[in-house]
Amino acid sequence: MTPERVDAVVIGSGFGGAIAACRLAQAGQRVLILERGRRYPRGSFPRRMDSLQDWMYSDAQQGLLEVRPLLTEMLALQVAGYGGGSLLYNSVQMRAPAALFDKGWPQGVTRKSLDPYYDLAAYMLDVKPIQESQPLGVPERTRRLRQAAESLGRSGQFFLPNLAVNFGQPESVSKNKFGVDQEGCRHCGECIIGCNHHAKNTLDLNYLAVAEQHGAQVKTGCRAHRITPEAGGYCVSYLDHSDGTPQGKEARILTRRVFLCAGAVNSTELLLRCRDQHHTLPKISAKLGHGYSANGDLLTLVFHTKEEMLPSRGPGITSAILFDRGRHHKDPTWFLLEDGGVPEDMAVRGQSLDPKRPMEKTGQVLWEDLLRVIGARADAPTADARTQHSTVLLLMGRDHASGTMTLDGLTGQLRMRWELAPNLPLYTAQTRLAQDVAKALGGELTHNPTWKLLHQPITIHNLGGCNMADDPEHGVTDGHGEVFGHPGLFVLDGSIIPRAIGANPSHTISAVAERSIEGIIARITGQPSWQAPERALAKHMVEPLDQVHIPTLGTAEPESHMISISFHETMSGSVFPGWSPSTDFVGAAQAGLKSGNKMRFTLLISILDLDEFLSDVDHTAIATGVLHVPGFTGSEGAPISAGVFNLFAPSDRPDARKMLYALPFYGEDGQPYLLDGFKDVRDHGSFDVWESNTTLYTVIRQGHSRQGEVRASGILSIDLAHVLKLLASLHVTGAANAKERAHAIERLGMAFFGALWKVYIEPKLPKLAQGVIQ
Repeated sequence: MTPERVDAVVIGSGFGGAIAACRLAQAGQRVLILERGRRYPRGSFPRRMDSLQDWMYSDAQQGLLEVRPLLTEMLALQVAGYGGGSLLYNSVQMRAPAALFDKGWPQGVTRKSLDPYYDLAAYMLDVKPIQESQPLGVPERTRRLRQAAESLGRSGQFFLPNLAVNFGQPESVSKNKFGVDQEGCRHCGECIIGCNHHAKNTLDLNYLAVAEQHGAQVKTGCRAHRITPEAGGYCVSYLDHSDGTPQGKEARILTRRVFLCAGAVNSTELLLRCRDQHHTLPKISAKLGHGYSANGDLLTLVFHTKEEMLPSRGPGITSAILFDRGRHHKDPTWFLLEDGGVPEDMAVRGQSLDPKRPMEKTGQVLWEDLLRVIGARADAPTADARTQHSTVLLLMGRDHASGTMTLDGLTGQLRMRWELAPNLPLYTAQTRLAQDVAKALGGELTHNPTWKLLHQPITIHNLGGCNMADDPEHGVTDGHGEVFGHPGLFVLDGSIIPRAIGANPSHTISAVAERSIEGIIARITGQPSWQAPERALAKHMVEPLDQVHIPTLGTAEPESHMISISFHETMSGSVFPGWSPSTDFVGAAQAGLKSGNKMRFTLLISILDLDEFLSDVDHTAIATGVLHVPGFTGSEGAPISAGVFNLFAPSDRPDARKMLYALPFYGEDGQPYLLDGFKDVRDHGSFDVWESNTTLYTVIRQGHSRQGEVRASGILSIDLAHVLKLLASLHVTGAANAKERAHAIERLGMAFFGALWKVYIEPKLPKLAQGVIQ
């Protein structure tokens, strides 16, 4: 049977896809929208927080949210549903500052060139800031953040961003300018779990509604998986899951043009598969997958504030504070701190993260273990005063956008390489300002568990991977989103944004899409003056961020201090695969030595916050570097970019400690493995301080879990020369002067030798006192 043919297939219905479909339909094109998720009519968003089945997306399960641990380095959240990310985002519509476009963007894409399209998107999404004159006024947490900014001398950097929210009468239904029913905002804090009142101006209520009114077809539950050039255009192959079956039904559609708008991760993955796996799009630039950014996202929480914050009152985000060191600073850090509202049930469950209720401490802090610990505490306390005295602080900034996505050559799985170390100065500055704000609120700051225990960022603002540029040597698409080497194939979503925005990115994605699709339609219709009909109605909007005052020398540094320490460690030894029993480390090491199976690693151990590190019973730090294991990693070794190191974690006895190493990696066979090692620091009867602290008993496990099957075992050690190199490599950041740096190293040393004292000396003190030392 001959596939159906249309003028344009739009893959995805987020900001880029909704805009492309809307404008193409208005221009008289026959448009088909393919959306992998489903529609969410008013009142249909799930509400049960204890049922993952209602929430999680897969081909077999049409939930809203897809959680993708990309390698072990980044936890990327994506939305599946008709309306894309707009269904669960916090409605902030913020323009990027003009200076952002000075570097890394193709010619012609500037803040000035985008301003008319920002205005157009603002009209379509009906944006405005929250105001006292609105029916429910301004939430309490908005006032509290303003007061905190004032007390910190940052009132000039506090502002109320534009929001895509209908602030009409609550519980009153009326038709919006596009003829779609909406209610006024009830200030219920449910923006991030889907607005069941349709008070949030999600894309299905404007752009997508207009697209359908102009004849666009929509197929939900359909996931595109291949794009193949055909005579006069392309063939898009997709799996249709609309019948509810996990396997779906294979289908194809012929089209003159394809608009790929599936989001930064999914659009990049689909093009990678077409280029490297299916070989249908071989001419795509070698830059595909490069330039990924997590937009500097950092999630923090504040508990026990002096005044009520009422975290569930109001829209998701209402206010922000800008931090800007200035363009001429040697470290031009730029980020935003925003208040975060959450629904009542989530606020209650969030009390399980209260720092006064410490997380279970087992020394096992890998992803699977973290899920187990959080799951065990899912039964949060009932709502009480503590719930109202807490809030969320959301931060986003300009990271280095240096992430890389690739397909594993053997398994075909998507891999992410995210360099955490270069972005630590940003995360450190964000943490320090968040600490300042928490103190100003009279509260106590804590991080989300993945960052606190794994130092794994969570992002909802994936950007890059198909970067726009002036030529294929620097990017994947041109300045209008057309893929170099493949005419008629366009990418119009966050994947083409060539650098971190550092602010909520949806408005910039929208403006870029509006500008691009206008130029594309003018070209394909032969009407150079074609414009969206609403351009005549759109008025210039004032951007609140533009009104923020930045001192000549940049904003003030945070008052809270944060000392970081790093050092290099190299260990080497022998390993033997399949040695039994796996706990016979000496036997495995001797067998490995005889067979020449030498393994080694060189790690950079990073202690992000010395105070937190010393107070943490597990003393958790980040481990990055390179690991060599014969038969597993190949001659070049495997990168370690999300390892965990625990200095003197609790052991099975009060007078014993363990140093723990958990180094997840991928082998040359494409499979996940884990170097799971420990130093057994205890008095074995011979006062073996040196051996205990320099001998690492090691197993290589299948998978990234300490519960994985043991594939090899052995022993690593560090000699005196490398110990001296370790000490020489100690590096302190965040200290004001040499004296403060020395004091930081002294504190770390005192903690180290204090632990040795507790293990080797303190148990003997009673006998010393009695004069009966054997």
